[in-house]
Amino acid sequence: MNPLYNMVMGTAKQTPSYQQSFNTPVSRTNAIYQAMMNPSAFVRQAIPDLPPQIANDPNQILQYLQQTGRVTPQQIQEVANSIPRY
Repeated sequence: MNPLYNMVMGTAKQTPSYQQSFNTPVSRTNAIYQAMMNPSAFVRQAIPDLPPQIANDPNQILQYLQQTGRVTPQQIQEVANSIPRY
């Protein structure tokens, strides 16, 4: 699966400090809810070396992740294509 998707969904092989154990669907739902309620805190925890001046700009965050080699443009495109459009 896509590493960016794995990072967001909490299924990455490496467990960053911001992730809790998702033993139950309720714990996973709570973690998603907390990330939705405070997305900037989630981003700061998930990407601790992110420059603060770009922390609120999703496009610059994606560009930063590409520049640091954490994701490729193809991975971003895969995730973008997996999002349902209504």
